[in-house]
Amino acid sequence: MSRKFKITAIMIGIALILTGFIMLTLLRSDNVEQIEEEINTLQLPYGKVSTVELVEDDYALAFYSWAWILQVGVAELQKTSFGWEIVRMTSEETGGGLQFVELSRYSVMHKPVDKNVTSVDVTLNNGEKRDAHIKEENKGLARRWLYYSDTEDLSSATVTAYDKDGEVVEVIEVPDQPNEGLDRTVE
Repeated sequence: MSRKFKITAIMIGIALILTGFIMLTLLRSDNVEQIEEEINTLQLPYGKVSTVELVEDDYALAFYSWAWILQVGVAELQKTSFGWEIVRMTSEETGGGLQFVELSRYSVMHKPVDKNVTSVDVTLNNGEKRDAHIKEENKGLARRWLYYSDTEDLSSATVTAYDKDGEVVEVIEVPDQPNEGLDRTVE
């Protein structure tokens, strides 16, 4: 074989491998995995995504912890032609307390919850009640309630957690301003 033919064959081989890799990346349908990979690109020390909420076809919220779970945060992501891209994310040291943040499009509240809590409701400052979601994390070892909205004012809301008998376990008064005490915001 001539040297020119070998070089051409190698170049075609490299181009085919790169094309295959790009096609696999673009055609992957596992949104949660793609979102986790996007958060992991930040290389947060001991970072771990605990919950992903696919809010719309092209929007998601990812709840994560890092620095040995001393820092918790939420990321707002938008799907693009090339995968998921972080729009805005925040983190703070909460010590297991409430995190109330306002992102680009969504206002979000979340907090760890004990296993005896079976329901959580949010009473907005206009008096309307909403149910918060309780999510299992870390293969069922932890739980978190979360509530988010792109239209409602979550400031000064009241969050009430109940046990299976309907008894109040905890009442939380939400601050009137989001994003208090944030350590990091990425835009």
